[in-house]
Amino acid sequence: MQNNIIIMCTVTLNINEAEVRELNPELTDMASINRWAQRVMDDFIASRRRSKEQLKPYTIEELHARIRESEADFAAGRYTPAEELFRRWGMELDEEEVLEETTV
Repeated sequence: MQNNIIIMCTVTLNINEAEVRELNPELTDMASINRWAQRVMDDFIASRRRSKEQLKPYTIEELHARIRESEADFAAGRYTPAEELFRRWGMELDEEEVLEETTV
């Protein structure tokens, strides 16, 4: 018997207000940007629901296989440190986040 697990999550977006306003000058404050982002996410989810290619949950076996692949990639040095990703994205990583990452 296969059980489906539904996972709800919160998406945190780090948005550059100036760049978003260039896309849509009507977005004048963070409240309007939040409403816009919510509409974009809602539209994406609705389109996936309408799509013939519905998202299918992973089986436990598939999840374990992905974890093994990721662990092998990490052991072989095939990864990008968070600090590098944040640098590429023009963001700063808080020292507290770095400490948390290295002590887990």
